[in-house]
Amino acid sequence: MLAESRELIQKYHQYFKRLPHYQYWLVVVDNHFNDRYYFFIYSRKLKTKLVRSHELLALVHNKEKYEQVLADLKEVSHLSIEYRDTSHLVEPIPEITNDKIHGHNY
Repeated sequence: MLAESRELIQKYHQYFKRLPHYQYWLVVVDNHFNDRYYFFIYSRKLKTKLVRSHELLALVHNKEKYEQVLADLKEVSHLSIEYRDTSHLVEPIPEITNDKIHGHNY
């Protein structure tokens, strides 16, 4: 097993706490701007909107190493994996221009 895989799995176990009423998923980002692959674990309490993310690993672009690390992660985790690519950026929500609750309405 690669040293990067061991680091990723160690951080995965650190942040995947298996708390009741929480949803967990993994996100892998192919970042072309920094020339790296990023691995994250996301979590949120059910029936809430606040999402927390933790970076598990930043891996320099190397296709063979990336495929090996991803395969090692899939052996350990059965969470769903969302793949993102910075060459196709999508803004998930519209920009907030008026927020009366937090005082941004002027």
